[in-house]
Amino acid sequence: MWWKKKKTSGKGSEFDLINEQKKIGTNLNFQATEAYKLLRTNLEFSFADEKKCRVIGITSAVSAEGKSLTAINVAYAIATNEKKVLLIESDFRKPTIAAKLGMKQNVGLTDLLVDPHVLLSDMLAKVELSQNSQFDLAQAGRVPPNPAELLDSNKMKVFLESCAEIYDYILIDLPPVTIVADAVIASKYIDGMVVVVRQDRSDQKSLTETIRQLKFSNTKILGFVFNGYNHEKSGYYKKYAHNDYKRYKGYYEAEYENNNAPLI
Repeated sequence: MWWKKKKTSGKGSEFDLINEQKKIGTNLNFQATEAYKLLRTNLEFSFADEKKCRVIGITSAVSAEGKSLTAINVAYAIATNEKKVLLIESDFRKPTIAAKLGMKQNVGLTDLLVDPHVLLSDMLAKVELSQNSQFDLAQAGRVPPNPAELLDSNKMKVFLESCAEIYDYILIDLPPVTIVADAVIASKYIDGMVVVVRQDRSDQKSLTETIRQLKFSNTKILGFVFNGYNHEKSGYYKKYAHNDYKRYKGYYEAEYENNNAPLI
């Protein structure tokens, strides 16, 4: 068998799940909630044309920067604005979105791409984080040996084209740029990319390489989400942000002294 299934169990996993769910949707504090609303507004104004569906990638330079949590909360924020949203768990090697939402592993995108008997309706799940906000989730599915090839396939293209007829926004959670090539491969499907940066996690070399690869693939960088902001350690990042980010339309300064709040 060429499929792998990740096993999670035990008290540690339960604690991690509870801790993650405190950073999602209505559990966010006021500052974090407002930050995601600002991000939603900026994304809505990032596109000048009248294209019906916006396809937005969400990635990072390295792992553990909070991109999957950011993807969930952006999907939630956009959905509260009465938009139809599909969140796609496309980090095939290390999918975490379903687990963060407390959902069981189900038939997912990889199954759809390799099995002609799997239908779109088989793999979509409703995520309702509040009464006025719900969005659809396409889980990653079983972990394949060829994630990059699946992302680059014609079936992936057809899948996204079909979804674009249904949704206002499609958000694609992608692996870190400097770890694997998946995000750059998927850039041909998207209208723009959001890059998540976590304080004390990413470094200048990784960020520079991430920007270089995205620019080389002609990917439109919509902006950066500065995650896990700590005021006491902000000097370097403030200086770095001014020097390297300010030329991008999506970078906005704010000071949210909370690990769950993005600096957008």
